[in-house]
Amino acid sequence: MLWRIPLLLLFVAGAAGCTSGGDEASADADGLSIELELADDHALVGRLVIESDEPVRPQIEVVGTERSFEIPVAGRASRHEIPVVGLRAEHDYQVSVSVGEEVVEAGLRTGALPDRLPELRIATAEPGEMSGGFTVFNVLGLPEGDPPSEGLAIAVDAEGEVVWYHLTDHPIGDLRQLEDGTILHEYNDTGARRIDLFGETLEEWGGEIIMGPLRLDAHERQVVGEGATEVATDSMHHEVGMLDNGNLVAVSSEMRTYDGFAGPLCGEGEDFDGSYDLIVDVIVEFQPDGTVVAEYPLADHLDPVARARDQNVCGLPFDDVFPNWLYRAQGEADALDWTHANAVVSDPSGAAFTVSVRHLDAILQIDRATGELLWRFGPGGDLEVEHPSDYSSHQHAPEWQDDGTLLVYDNGNVRAPGPDDPADVEPTTRAVQYRIDPEAGTAEVVWSYTATVDGEPAYASFVGDADRMANGNVLMTNGGYADRPDQVSAQIVEVVPDDSPAGGRIVFDLRLDHPDQPIIYRAERVETFYPAG
Repeated sequence: MLWRIPLLLLFVAGAAGCTSGGDEASADADGLSIELELADDHALVGRLVIESDEPVRPQIEVVGTERSFEIPVAGRASRHEIPVVGLRAEHDYQVSVSVGEEVVEAGLRTGALPDRLPELRIATAEPGEMSGGFTVFNVLGLPEGDPPSEGLAIAVDAEGEVVWYHLTDHPIGDLRQLEDGTILHEYNDTGARRIDLFGETLEEWGGEIIMGPLRLDAHERQVVGEGATEVATDSMHHEVGMLDNGNLVAVSSEMRTYDGFAGPLCGEGEDFDGSYDLIVDVIVEFQPDGTVVAEYPLADHLDPVARARDQNVCGLPFDDVFPNWLYRAQGEADALDWTHANAVVSDPSGAAFTVSVRHLDAILQIDRATGELLWRFGPGGDLEVEHPSDYSSHQHAPEWQDDGTLLVYDNGNVRAPGPDDPADVEPTTRAVQYRIDPEAGTAEVVWSYTATVDGEPAYASFVGDADRMANGNVLMTNGGYADRPDQVSAQIVEVVPDDSPAGGRIVFDLRLDHPDQPIIYRAERVETFYPAG
């Protein structure tokens, strides 16, 4: 739907005139003119165009009944085109543009949210205790249309009101704001885009498979844009990040055949030939022009034949989940999802990559210069813990902290029972912080917080995230609850950490309890939509 609403204009301090059409409005004052309207196909984002006779750096203020803010402008120009973001649906706002003594003001009313967006429920919101800004996250698993539009990202304010969204044809995974205010996101398990706040693509990258044999989806839609840059790798799944040197780093994949298994591991019969076709992850660093500068195959450090800890080779038995669908769509019917890495981040020194390998309950530290394995954290790895229950299990999203500790989202699928737990204790999910000491060969739990729904311990068996925020709170994304009787399928909470047995208290609790069980892969808190002017 095209959202364009006539604007009410008021201009003062030397205004020379104004014109107003049915779908946009304009005003000018002694060489300063503006046009303001809702962006095409968007209910919340305004498009503000400022033109002047000479280069200027205007001041912009947005005033609303529930929130007012300034929009910084980075430099001087005779034309500025600026997204107005942070607005609630069906509200009125006044936008003031000033240069010296010249002031032009325009009124803007936002539209209604699209039906595609799910209803969000706030169980707790204490803005005074929360880290400032907006919570940005993806949503997966909403009912498909015809043809489906599966990509959805949302930003909400402290009260859980939607203030920005982005809709695309294909699923959006991890997304994060870059220093220039643009947004980088992984999509479709095979590519990445950098978009502006209008939702327009600025840069796009695709792996060789989605740029080649699988360029069209089942609805004959081209997945990648015409201007996408090809990267010589199979996929870009779960996480794509921007490095300090301007390169990008992504989790990719490849398929390898392993021979020499003593017997079947996945229920094969007597005709098992001792080999498996396994999908194993690869970390790839590439330049914005698509040039691959380094690859780090996890196969260099893992051995499914000789090492018992690496023999969880059977993966998930579903054709339509990644990476199964990518390889089976090319005729590799026997390909098995072995490692299923889901995150890669640079360590604080920038000299190593930290990689989460979900199916092996492992976190690997890989030297960027040599590709050597520095250490492996997890059962049977290089770092000892006080008790086996201290290890993370099927984890996501490791994040290095300023004090050198490591924050991890621990799904807990096959975590060992705690020292005081019965052997058949129900699994729970937690955010957990470790002090890693490779020289001593130890890892110590320094803080943890167990997921809860209405005060009861909870278990999110898949997806998830934990981020430290500017005020020290932790944003915890319990994105994959399954089959709960209360229909809560995903939850984002903000926790104020403390030394209590619980580990902290919740000051923000946003939930999805849609009957179709949508999920949230990750969330982050964005302090402002705009970089400093």
